[in-house]
This record gives sequence, C-alpha cells and structure tokens, in this order.
Amino acid sequence: MKKQFTAAIAGMMLVTLAGCTDASAKLKDADTVLFTVGNTTVTKGTVYSMMKSSDTAGVITTSASHYIADQEIEVTDEMRTSAEETLASYKEIYGDSFTSYLESSGMTEEDYINEYLLAYEKEDKLTEKYIEENYDKLIEEYKPLKATILTFKSEDDANAALSELKDGKADASEAAKNHNSDSTGSSSIYTLESTELDAMVRTVLFSLGADDGWQNIISSDGSEFYLVHADETDTETLHDDIVSYFSSNSDFAKKIKTFYLNKYNFRLYDIDAYNAVKESYPEYVVQDGTASE
Repeated sequence: MKKQFTAAIAGMMLVTLAGCTDASAKLKDADTVLFTVGNTTVTKGTVYSMMKSSDTAGVITTSASHYIADQEIEVTDEMRTSAEETLASYKEIYGDSFTSYLESSGMTEEDYINEYLLAYEKEDKLTEKYIEENYDKLIEEYKPLKATILTFKSEDDANAALSELKDGKADASEAAKNHNSDSTGSSSIYTLESTELDAMVRTVLFSLGADDGWQNIISSDGSEFYLVHADETDTETLHDDIVSYFSSNSDFAKKIKTFYLNKYNFRLYDIDAYNAVKESYPEYVVQDGTASE
C-alpha cells in the first residue's frame, strides 16, 4: 500500500509540474483505485484532491528538492551510516510510538531510511556540493572572516574590558562577564551580509587583519560600545567553518535551492499549484524570472 501511495503521489506531481492544457492539472486516471478500507474506496483523484487542499506548496517544493538531489548526489556509505544512526536515535527517543508510526504507514525501517532520511542526507550534501563548487566566488562576494565581538551599554565598561584584554588579565568571555556585557565572547563567522552587525562595526571589522588586535568602536547611533577582534581572515584556514556557516544559513539555502530549480528548469503549470508556491515561496517560482544565482 505504501509503495502504491508513493507511486501515485509521484505521478500526480509529474502532472502538476509537467503541464496541462487549461492551467489546471487533471488526472486522466483519477478513478483508478489505490486501495479500499472497509466500504471506503480511495482513488488517485481522492489523494490528489487531499494533496491540493493541504500543504500544496510544501509538497511541491520538497518533492522538487528531493528529485534534484537524486540527480546530483549519489548515496555513500557515510550517508547511509548517518541515516541509520538517525533512525536509531528516533527509535530510542520515541520508542513504541515510532514503531507504531512506521507500521501504520505501511513502512519498514529500510523504507523509512531510503524514502525519507537519505532524501534529506542528499539535500545536505547538495548544499555542500554547491558551496565547494562556488567557494572562490562566495569568498569574493561575502568576504567571510572569523571574529569576536563584545557589546557594552557604557563606554566605561567597554574601556575597562579592553584594558583587561590588552593586559591579558581576562579572555573575551571573562572580560564581557566582568563588565556587564551579555556577549558570550565566542568567535563566529561574519560576512558582508551579516545583518546583525552595526554599520560602523561592519565597516571597521572588514578592514581588520588578524594581527590588528582589539578595536574599540562606538555604534552608529552612539547607544552602544563594541570591542571587536578579527580572529582569522585566511579563508583557506577557515574553509570548514565557512562551509558550515553557509550550510546552516537559511537565507543562503534559499539561494542554493533557487539555483538548482533554475538549472532543472522547474515550471509550475497548474494554476492552484502556482498560486500556492507563489504565496508561500515566491523565490522558487523561477519561471517568473528569479535570478539563477
């Protein structure tokens, strides 16, 4: 039953994405029976109507992403091991309820690994693939570096913390805690697109080298005081950190998805599907001229 249901969904997605004559997709075999439960008969048309009345945009964009990842990424032993470990953790956390979920869905554990967990493993690898293939371009565009930024409400606190840092009496975390700052003192990746940065901090930060030491900066509106240190600017040294940063950045993930939707000529012909995706994910309606990169 599960495989029939999956095949039916795949077929309906092809109808939705591949085209129709009246801008509203219809199933030629809508009356085909998928299964019966007691006196209830479920057809392809029934399931299609349910799909269109639920999260249409989510179903379509997720299915498109999985299709693209299937074309671009081959499953490795490492990915399968990761999927199996995820399954094991789900079983440990959810216990019998997870087993019941699989049984009620008509899935084996192997089905769940192949149809769900590996699909998302491949999407993660697709993101990494894009970043690696475009690494030099990303460095040029985003200018990533690793820095520590401490924020203070008073100039006296900032100056006192700076004195401790220069004298070596405290590390960044301690200096922040000692002088009324909520900053963690941790080192993080920042780019030209890091919107959380004050404009003045951004200007100074991206002019610094790793040997320039701590800088005392007043915010653009004069309401806050910052201590800024460029910890590392060599992008080869930072390679893994930079890949991790872009991989976990939701805004960047949308850009990657848009790129691949363009590459695979993603088109929506069904008017209901088009409107649903347009409303929820307008950047993914690439047929309207969304930039490919």
